[in-house]
Amino acid sequence: MRTLADAFGTDVEIVRRSDGVVRAFCRTDAPDQIHNVLRQCGFTAPDPHSSCCYHLPPDTPGADQPAAASTAATLLDDAGYRVGIAPHLVVGYVGQNCIVQSEEQRHAAACRTFPSAVAKAAPAPAGTPAAAAPVQPAARTR
Repeated sequence: MRTLADAFGTDVEIVRRSDGVVRAFCRTDAPDQIHNVLRQCGFTAPDPHSSCCYHLPPDTPGADQPAAASTAATLLDDAGYRVGIAPHLVVGYVGQNCIVQSEEQRHAAACRTFPSAVAKAAPAPAGTPAAAAPVQPAARTR
């Protein structure tokens, strides 16, 4: 099964879905270090032994959600992983190689760069919050 990280070519994609839950999608062959960092930051998985999709518990206070997402993004970036994170989940600095764009912006960029990505990367469901502009450049340096 392909995840958002597989579709966008990152190691982890951190987004808030239309149901309000903050989710972290790992690439399907993610190393254990990624899983460990996400768990350390409060993310849980339905099946901790074979999951590519993590989420913050629904009872996580609203202000703690962006803090947990930003911390995970920063730690993963510091470890050398590429992380996509939605702008509304960024608190402070998240790392030089973090890609801060909404899922819709990422999908549009993927479609412009790789027209075949239209079939591979589906846009976010209706109702997903979107930001007007990226917080920092989306260029990858690795």
